[in-house]
Order: sequence, then structure tokens, then C-alpha cells
Amino acid sequence: MGVLLIGATLLFFSHNPETHYFFPKCPVEHHLGIYCPGCGSQRAIHDLLHFRIGEVFDHNFLFIPFLVVVSQHVLSKTGYVKSKSLLSYRYAPIILLIVIIVFMVLRNLKEAPFEYLAP
Repeated sequence: MGVLLIGATLLFFSHNPETHYFFPKCPVEHHLGIYCPGCGSQRAIHDLLHFRIGEVFDHNFLFIPFLVVVSQHVLSKTGYVKSKSLLSYRYAPIILLIVIIVFMVLRNLKEAPFEYLAP
């Protein structure tokens, strides 16, 4: 698993998903014409590996908060952090689902300021 993670990291570091054809395109955007909550994540990974934090937020506003929550969850479950995982609270899955749905709806609106949420 570690070798795959290192390989994927090197691939995203060395190749920009915006300009290289071998990265998969979003099937939701391709078939439905709307942005899903994950649209722009591949470009966000590339930008994060190059420390371009502003561009990470431009491509996917929820990407860094997602990384923080998932990292905290993994660290708490493996025992590296003594605090309770944010995802283990009773209403966390419902709140997470609501945030994702609201984000998807807002990023597909064409009016300002919501148009800035589009990748």
C-alpha cells in the first residue's frame, strides 16, 4: 500500500492533471454536466504537492478540510492522537453528508459568489 501511495504521489507531483490526458475525467461532469463534490481534486492534489494552497482552494474548496478531518480520524484510530475522531460522533455522518450536498448545489450555481466554488 505504501508503494502505491508513493507512486501516486510521484505521479501527481510530476504530472499536472490539467494538461495530461491519462488522468481520468469526472464521469459526473462528463455525463450530467454538473460539478460533483470531488471535481477538481486531482488538480488540488497536484497543487498541494507544489505548496500552492490558494490554487488548491480554487480547484476544490473542501479538499483541505477533507484532508484535515480524514487525517485526524486516521491518527486517532491508530493511536497517534489521543482525542476522539471527529467522524465518530453520533451526528457526524449526517452533518458531513449535508455539507457535501450543500457544497455540490452551491458550486453549480452560476451567480456570484457561488461561481467561485466551481473548479
